[in-house]
Amino acid sequence: MRWSRNKIVGLTVLFFYWLGLNYLSIYSPPTFFQAPDVDPIESVEFVASSATSPDELSDADWAPQSLPDSWHDNHQDIEQIWYRSSLLLAQPVDELWGIYIPTVAHNAAVYINGVWVGRGGPFSEPLSRHHNEPLLFSFSSQLLHEGENRLDIRVATTFYDQGFLSKLYLAPVELLVDAYQLKYLVRVELIRWITVAMYLIGMITFSFWLVRPQDIIYAVLSMEMMIWGTHNFNLFVAEIPFSTRLWEALMMSTLGWTIIIMVLFIHRYVGEKHEKIELFLLGLALFGLGIFLLPDVETVLHIGYRVWDVAIVIVGCYAVFILLKTYWHTQASDVCFMLFMGVFILVFGLHDILLVNHFRDRQEGLIIQYAILPALLFFSWLLVHRFVHSIERAEFLAANLEQRVQVKKEALESQFEKVKVMEQQQVLAEERERIMRDMHDGIGGHLVSVITLLQAHKGEVFKRIREKAEYSLTDLRFVIDSLDPVQYELPTLLGTMRMRLQDQLDAAKIELEWAVTDLPEIPKMSPHRSLHIMRIVQEAFTNSIKHAECHRMRLATGVVTLDVPHIFIDIIDYGKGLDLATIDEQNRGRGLKNMHHRAGQIGASLEIASSDKGTCVRLLLALAAVSE
Repeated sequence: MRWSRNKIVGLTVLFFYWLGLNYLSIYSPPTFFQAPDVDPIESVEFVASSATSPDELSDADWAPQSLPDSWHDNHQDIEQIWYRSSLLLAQPVDELWGIYIPTVAHNAAVYINGVWVGRGGPFSEPLSRHHNEPLLFSFSSQLLHEGENRLDIRVATTFYDQGFLSKLYLAPVELLVDAYQLKYLVRVELIRWITVAMYLIGMITFSFWLVRPQDIIYAVLSMEMMIWGTHNFNLFVAEIPFSTRLWEALMMSTLGWTIIIMVLFIHRYVGEKHEKIELFLLGLALFGLGIFLLPDVETVLHIGYRVWDVAIVIVGCYAVFILLKTYWHTQASDVCFMLFMGVFILVFGLHDILLVNHFRDRQEGLIIQYAILPALLFFSWLLVHRFVHSIERAEFLAANLEQRVQVKKEALESQFEKVKVMEQQQVLAEERERIMRDMHDGIGGHLVSVITLLQAHKGEVFKRIREKAEYSLTDLRFVIDSLDPVQYELPTLLGTMRMRLQDQLDAAKIELEWAVTDLPEIPKMSPHRSLHIMRIVQEAFTNSIKHAECHRMRLATGVVTLDVPHIFIDIIDYGKGLDLATIDEQNRGRGLKNMHHRAGQIGASLEIASSDKGTCVRLLLALAAVSE
């Protein structure tokens, strides 16, 4: 619910933003340029003539005309008009005077009392163009005299439909210069610097594309900046380098290409893929090249204003639609900014299309060039954002690569350790097989033969020899068992011992309680440690069988927490118990002392507790790595 509400609020704000822009640019445009604080010249006479100086107009038939004068409304099929005004002046002050023309299309020359005081540029083809530039011509007050003075202005246009002359201001220069400079700054200097910035961004993004050809969005953005910057030349270049027909065709084409490339940029920025639409747009761009082939300026302007501009508006509306759709699905802040920028460009572009088609006052001037200001801010932010994002991604990839290298290193080390362990296990297995063969063929076979022979003889001596032989054979089997890698798991090791000791327990008529549980892995388990554990357990069982006079024993394991977790192995007999204090030194040296020594060899501890209810031998093995 909140998601939908946020989208609705955003689109509502956008709607009122669009209404506000339309009101300010089309319905009630604000006046940014204040007129000079002098009375304007609004009533003049005119004559359509190709004369090049006022002297050629002595017999001309002058007609009254009010200013501003739009030739589209008042003078069809005329490309040059002379305007004349008679001015009554008191004795002029001895200072610099001037004539200020806020708007003229396209060129003007000024004469005071028949004396030429200035012009905007050449009147030959290609005609100098000042449709976006105010003109101020200064002259000496000596050209003026008390009483009636005559002002003649020659105005020429490249095409009659574009001709225009605004109100005129004749006064001392200091009263005119502020208004002129402000308008010149906003209409010419600002656009010139914006164009430089656009070319600079275009070159930067082009260099980015050269470094990263796979990031096509940089190439598209570079083209956008370069082509829009080229279109801006029409606003401040007065002396065009080639014919008016080609210049108008270039300005028409670049405006359309700017909007088309903007759509291509939006497609790539928001991740849209519309191959058919892009093919259509590229076809439309090729159609724009056809404007260069039109035979004359009139055809160029008619096709441009009535066909090309309509297509541009449709493409611009499609661009805004794509941004609206993307914002509805993502609510991304950068897409929102692009949407506001796109509406800004669309409304200002519509104003200019209405103006060049004579639906707006020509004195308002073209304004789409100012829509580039938020676009420049966005594209500058985009460059910085993508640059910072690239750096962050590079740092992330570097850190990720370092982490992955570390993981791979640890994996290789682990694999190496596993291979090493497998090699050791293979060596132990081979050694165990060799010992087993040797035992079977050598000492083991001999011990079995001795035991078999002794079973046929009676007597205490033979019985004791047979027991010693059986113990020796059991010890030999323990040594072999300790080499088996499977025995590194303590429950398995004890299970094997149970099988080896069962004959002794059965012979002594002792029942074994088995309470061995699953246990954690003991660090650094090895044949050395396995053998020591087996010897300690074996010795505890042997002592109980010999001395405890019990009929039941218990083997139990578990985990107990002391300073650190320990595994315990308890060998418990339920016999008469041991008097540890009275055990002679010889027996202690042979038995208990040897068990303590073996425990110390593997970093374990041995605890022995005895009472008249039995004896408990506890072996404690730390669950932390210890040095052997």
